[in-house]
Amino acid sequence: MKRKTKWYRKNEAEVMNDLGLVPTKNSGSGWIEKGDGQNENVICELKSTDADSYRLNLLDLQKIQHHANVSHKIPVFVVQFIKAEEVYLIVKPEDLQDLAKGLAEGFKDRQTDTFLDIDDVPDTKQKRIHKIKSSKSARERFHTERESRYNKERKAYR
Repeated sequence: MKRKTKWYRKNEAEVMNDLGLVPTKNSGSGWIEKGDGQNENVICELKSTDADSYRLNLLDLQKIQHHANVSHKIPVFVVQFIKAEEVYLIVKPEDLQDLAKGLAEGFKDRQTDTFLDIDDVPDTKQKRIHKIKSSKSARERFHTERESRYNKERKAYR
């Protein structure tokens, strides 16, 4: 039996909270917030499956990389195998140390036999975090500019 969207949203929020991230509204389908979960340093995309395998597309990785570059965060792709109750993180090797720091709070709260000791991770340079603020007027101005540019291009071809 197929699972309902409500179940996936709840599951997504639980996984993001377990990783120490804040779930985004509507799985990042909005105009400003992207990804399934974020914090100050990390942006995350989650794919869950009931199957025993998951086919990873390069396009999915490129999308989360793009959103991470725009927001100056570390991209993380998470694959969850629901039946096996396993969660795997996919990250570039050069981002691994920064990711360990970015997810530190999430790992400290977990009760497991193994844990990540953040003190052993050497300091790396701090990335500047730029927050993009938007408003209704800015969004409307963007759409009118794009529409006027489109109309000019159409007139040039006539």
